[in-house]
Amino acid sequence: MNTIKRIVNMPKLTALTIFAVLINIYPGLLSVQAQGNIQTGKTCRVTDPTGTLLNARLRPNGKVVNRIKNGRSVYIQSVARDDQNKPWVLVAIKNQGDYKTLGYVLREFISCY
Repeated sequence: MNTIKRIVNMPKLTALTIFAVLINIYPGLLSVQAQGNIQTGKTCRVTDPTGTLLNARLRPNGKVVNRIKNGRSVYIQSVARDDQNKPWVLVAIKNQGDYKTLGYVLREFISCY
């Protein structure tokens, strides 16, 4: 609670500063630690055994916003869990030197070596 009091009394706060403090107070807001053998910052590969395009979603178990080809290299941005405790990863692809976020995919369809 002392952290929150100090934040309120600070004159110039940026949204980034507030977000960083909230993540420290409530680490469940954003899961960036390793879960299983998958870690943020790693490049992995889509390994969907069904042979169809892998759905990438706005949030874990949310609306489909992209589809990813099997075998595609992806960059892991964060790790989260849905209401049923299933692990999901937020993935991006490298596009002309920058990373483009595609969405969340079930962790079981991503392999990291």
